[in-house]
Amino acid sequence: MSFMVITSGEKAPGFAALAQVFGAAFKLDPASAAFAARHSWGVLGENLDEAAAGELSKWCAGFGIGTKTLPHPQPPLPGAETIKKAVFENGSVSFTGGAWLALTAAPGDITVIAAAPIKEETLQIVKIKEGPSDKEKAVRFGIMAVTGIPIGLGKNKEVKKEIKGSELSFYLDILVNPGPRRLRLTSENFDFSCLKEKKTYASQLNFRLFCAELAAFAPAAFKNAGLRAILEGKPLTLLNYDSLADLEKETLRLALARAN
Repeated sequence: MSFMVITSGEKAPGFAALAQVFGAAFKLDPASAAFAARHSWGVLGENLDEAAAGELSKWCAGFGIGTKTLPHPQPPLPGAETIKKAVFENGSVSFTGGAWLALTAAPGDITVIAAAPIKEETLQIVKIKEGPSDKEKAVRFGIMAVTGIPIGLGKNKEVKKEIKGSELSFYLDILVNPGPRRLRLTSENFDFSCLKEKKTYASQLNFRLFCAELAAFAPAAFKNAGLRAILEGKPLTLLNYDSLADLEKETLRLALARAN
């Protein structure tokens, strides 16, 4: 039988403390330990035998970090269902989205709220017309001057160019019982009219306001590092979310910590 070790409780320890654990328990150098801590999101070990899981938990206890040991593997997160709108009324919140998604939840039904800024790479292919370069024009002009033959200075040609960039998107995952079900919204594709007079013209600010509204509605829900930063008014760009995989790993850890 295999086991996994996760940090217990809602708030995960800081990266410095986790790096100490990884360095001591797995005999890692400081750089490798810091990298492991940065990407653990509270999941400290997976597919461990009983002895290894017990040893890891002992190291964590030595650094003052509470843990839970669970059978491995655990059920994965349910698939994300995109929501486009929410309405708070009569002590409940109703979510709607594509594919006839409609769900109404009471405060106690919401178990985890997890927000994160995710930088996504973009690639755009555009067609542009380019004329001959100055060097090509000079060569052609020289030939015409010497030979007297009118060959022209060259024609424009259509070329394809790749334009690479990045966009910062803000994601919010909401775990709701029974199910559980995982609802997801992004700041660019959500109707923030539920904020009423609080709504602004900036989607990122509306995202922060909605997160705060939902956290106040479901105070017992476990909150991730991104949501905590929002509630504390901290900049989100300093958080270590490299991809949606980071958000999902952290959300799974919170779901397991809350349920066990």
